[in-house]
Amino acid sequence: MIPYAELVEREQENRAAFGRMLLNWRRRNGWTQYTACTWAKEAGFEAISYGNLSVIEQGKAGELRQKAFWQLGEINRRIAERDWGPVKDQAIKEKLEGAIPLGDEACPLWTPLEMWACYCGLREVPDAFRTSPAPVLGQRRASELSGRWRTQMRRVVADLALDPEDALKALAAEADEADRARFFAVLTGFANYSPPELAQLWVEGDTYRPQQWLARWEASYRSRTSATTDS
Repeated sequence: MIPYAELVEREQENRAAFGRMLLNWRRRNGWTQYTACTWAKEAGFEAISYGNLSVIEQGKAGELRQKAFWQLGEINRRIAERDWGPVKDQAIKEKLEGAIPLGDEACPLWTPLEMWACYCGLREVPDAFRTSPAPVLGQRRASELSGRWRTQMRRVVADLALDPEDALKALAAEADEADRARFFAVLTGFANYSPPELAQLWVEGDTYRPQQWLARWEASYRSRTSATTDS
């Protein structure tokens, strides 16, 4: 039995873990945030709204009403029982055909009760949904991201009147040693990341490790500039 005080202390952590689980489940099924709503509308049942789903996935939902767990449970039941309903949209049908239900070894099909227990921290996130496959990108998108990060670096250098060479070296040093040479090549415009490379650098959502390196580097320089100005 988990002590009540521990549940309260880890409340936000548990809710964030539940949200990531739903996000990973949705991605494994190849769904967007709109898939469940579109399916429900066509099949004639009530599903959780895409807005509410987004807030839950981000771990920012706070106290959830019972209705949300029942809606999630109904989607899960329909997936497991292949109870699609009168769906005519071929794209939705294809997404449903390959969908897998949310559950664990002890309970392969989670009901609203298991959903609620996980949200509260009384049940662990299933191993299968702890991580998510990286988003599939094309080379065009990979090049766009590479260019965006170069632009961000140049903007900060210009805004803070930094020495370009020193700033570039400091930024490259933020990357792990194994990733440093490639990051340097991308920053200097000699290369763009490839989709497979970005898959390895993906963190979650739309976040990639180069973004985190850039964020740390920018924050460091801006804090130093602010301290110099204040003094």
